[in-house]
Amino acid sequence: MSAEEAFSHTLSKSVIDQFSADGFVATAGVFSATELERFGTAVDDEVRQRTAHDLRKVEAKSTYEQSFVQCMRLWETNDLVRDFVCDGRLASMAAQLLKVPSVRLWQDQALFKEAGGRETDPHQDQTFWPIGSAPLVSVWIPFDAVTRDNGAMAYVPGSHLVGGLRPVDITHTTKPYDILNDAKLTERTPRWMEVQAGEMIWHHGFTIHQAAANTSNATRRVFTVVFIADGCTRTNAWPTFPLDRDQVGVGDAIAGDGMPVLWPKPSEPPKVPEQRGVLLGVQSRVL
Repeated sequence: MSAEEAFSHTLSKSVIDQFSADGFVATAGVFSATELERFGTAVDDEVRQRTAHDLRKVEAKSTYEQSFVQCMRLWETNDLVRDFVCDGRLASMAAQLLKVPSVRLWQDQALFKEAGGRETDPHQDQTFWPIGSAPLVSVWIPFDAVTRDNGAMAYVPGSHLVGGLRPVDITHTTKPYDILNDAKLTERTPRWMEVQAGEMIWHHGFTIHQAAANTSNATRRVFTVVFIADGCTRTNAWPTFPLDRDQVGVGDAIAGDGMPVLWPKPSEPPKVPEQRGVLLGVQSRVL
């Protein structure tokens, strides 16, 4: 049986073509309401445990922290999240969108935008990581309906086709680059995507995207998973936690316990790495 025949959720040609042209596409009906509720509760529990010590109000946090509460690599610390991330459906869809036979997990994270949280600056994901132009795709999974009022996402159609632009410092350690005015862009108008709970949005690693501020009175609950094509290599020595943890050097193939192959679906559940990163916020290096 080929990988294509084994897809548990086969994407239509029109969906794949839209992703190829625009660099983003929405998909619905993959997970049942019961599955989504069960998974959302597991993510909620994990975020609650990881943030229990942080009693600051939104306005007391750094500019970056005001954009979202960030908890990374939940698959490594929560069995229910691990089952969801590794069950094969998401990874098989990622392989279809990237048009590759096999994908690895790059990372997962919860991105909860609190009530009163600021906008997330327009940026490209892939320029943050030492992976060159490796085929990479992220899936954005909301647990509640998302609108412009509570932190919807917007994407610049076709922006992935120009490749990597100047990185945007969304941490605000320095002034963020105004990527929407980059001379290489022909389309600069982001398209806002308001979606229902469980209606997932996929975007290419080079697609420029941003998120609205949350002016509602409730937290916007979202979980993301990033997949990278198997067989790619590390392109430079920037400190990068998943690569450094698995001792992947420049020029080495990207592989290791922390970046398991998830499509084709392995016969046994992936081994959880013994070394864990920080449980809250971004981490770029091995501690």
